[in-house]
Order: sequence, then structure tokens, then C-alpha cells
Amino acid sequence: MYLTKPNPHGGDVYANAPLIDFSASLNPMGMPESVRRALTESVDRCIHYPDPYCRDLREAVGRAEGVPEGHILCGAGASELLYLYARALEADAPALIVAPAFSEYAAALRAAGLGAESFTLKAENGFRLTGEILSRDLSKYSAVFVCSPANPTGITVEPGIIEGIARAGVRLMLDLSFLDLTGRPELYDIPSLSAGFPNLSVLRSPTKSFAIPGVRLGYLISSDTSLLERMSELGQCWNVSVPAQAAGAAAMGCGDFLRSSAKMIEAERERLYRELSALGLTVYPGEANFLLLYSGKELAVPLSKMGCAVRDCSDFVGLKKGYYRVAVRTRDENDRLLAALREVLR
Repeated sequence: MYLTKPNPHGGDVYANAPLIDFSASLNPMGMPESVRRALTESVDRCIHYPDPYCRDLREAVGRAEGVPEGHILCGAGASELLYLYARALEADAPALIVAPAFSEYAAALRAAGLGAESFTLKAENGFRLTGEILSRDLSKYSAVFVCSPANPTGITVEPGIIEGIARAGVRLMLDLSFLDLTGRPELYDIPSLSAGFPNLSVLRSPTKSFAIPGVRLGYLISSDTSLLERMSELGQCWNVSVPAQAAGAAAMGCGDFLRSSAKMIEAERERLYRELSALGLTVYPGEANFLLLYSGKELAVPLSKMGCAVRDCSDFVGLKKGYYRVAVRTRDENDRLLAALREVLR
């Protein structure tokens, strides 16, 4: 928990109590009923400690992802796994972060006593990662951090580039927290990538896909079992609660829910992109459940006063004042945001 540090993330509904929260990028269809039921039914089992091996959860994840259970490590959110991963890195060298990026990558590295350099993508290139990164000497880094689709740009990275980085031999943290909410959830062959590149770790965040961020659940896939063992030893044994394990196991059976969610998100994202562009805003055509935009006018404060919270992205490496991330929500909620923006921008 934070004590006095300013919150660098979106989703703080406790301080601001927005009518509609566009600052957190979650599945707008909410929580699947089977996950809600699993959470409710898990309450009576909370009189016991959680399973320290996450047996049922890892079995469910293994089936869903097509990977061995021994290649899965679960944690209290993707963030916890980032911190354990950073501490488990054996090389005393800085990591390379493809930016703009989730601030917890750098925070986890700092906490582990490691430095970080940024491979900063440019707005004029649509914030797209190209093969240019492969010309960098990647061997001097302890790890490379790549998010696809990236946060906050929503841009995916082509599989060939991911394989190129992995072939360089450097440890690669591939964060796929938002991939299930795109129109290309099977962009990467995770079982083949994981089996073929022990230096590759894949990070997943069911809390985004199934709108359960308050539950805190994430998992990491790697065929490097020695890495998973080090990460496990650095954490505590009961880090994944009884409700989180139950919710996660239930979520792994919600493939139809994810597919219908992605279809709805795609339609609303394209509509939101057109409408935001028509307002004169610079909008980047991402593929995720959020959009990055630029405005020469302050948006966060006036929109908050009108009941809509958006994410000010001026604190992201590679961005500046005027960049904002807006989540794609339901049609009615998106219409509320558009109406508020028309008022602010007129």
C-alpha cells in the first residue's frame, strides 16, 4: 500500500469517486457470472489458508494456455510478478524498457537495485515497435520489457520482432495483459514460444480480461523452471488468496465471454476513435480496450468535474503534457464521455 507517495496509476475511485471511470483499462462487460459465483462460493473456504501451490488454478491455466503446469507461477496481480521477476534477475546490469510503458516495470527494477534504460518509441511513427530494436546490442541488458498491446498506446508488436528479441538470447519479459481484449488474442503461439525460448517469460493479467482488479491475480509462463523457482523463493507462500484462486480457475473456462467481449470492444473502439478524431483530437489507432489521444487543452480536471475520469499520461516516459488514455467502455458510457468532451472542447 502507499503511505504518502502520489498514486501513479488510474482507477482510484476511492479518492475521486467518478461517475464513470475511463482511467482504468478493464473489460467493460464486467465480471463473468461464473467468476462472480466462484468468488461468492469461496467465502466459506476462507477459514483455511490458501493452497500454497495453487493446484487447481495452475491446472486450469495450463489447460487454457496449452502449457505444462510446471511452467506457471501465480501471483497477487501481474505487478507482484514483475517485482519478483526483477529480483530474480541474476545479471548485475540495467534492463531495457520499450517505452512509453507501465511504470511498474521501472519501479520493480529500482526495488531490485537494477537500473533501466528506455527504448523510446516516437509519436510520428505511431508508437510502433519495429525491427530497429534488433540493431541494439541487447546482450548488455539483464532483460528487455515489452508490452503487447502496449500500455498506454494500445499498439501490438508483430510476432517476428518478439522472436527476434528472444533469439538474441537476452531475457525477455513479454507482457500480454491486454491481449485477450483485442481482435487478435491468438497473435502469439505461446506454447511454442515458451518451449522454444527459455529466456522468454509471458505475463498475463486475468484482472484486466475479467474485470476483477480488486481480486489481485496474475500469472507468468516460462519454461525456465529455475527462474520460476527463484521467483517463488523470493515471494511468500500464501500470496494468492482463496477467492483469487477460485476466481482465476473459473475465469479460465470463460473463452466465449472473452470472444464476445473483444468483439464488443472492437466495435466501440472504432466508433470512439472516429468520434474523438472528429472532435479535433489526435487519436492513435490502438488495438486494445483503450485509446491514447493528444489534446492541446487540459482534459483530466474538467472531465473529472463532469463525472468522467481519464488517465493523464504526461508521467509516461516518451509522452508529455496533453496525452491521455481513455478506456473503451459500454456504448452509453462512451456517449457520456463524448458529450463531456464536446463541452470541454467547445
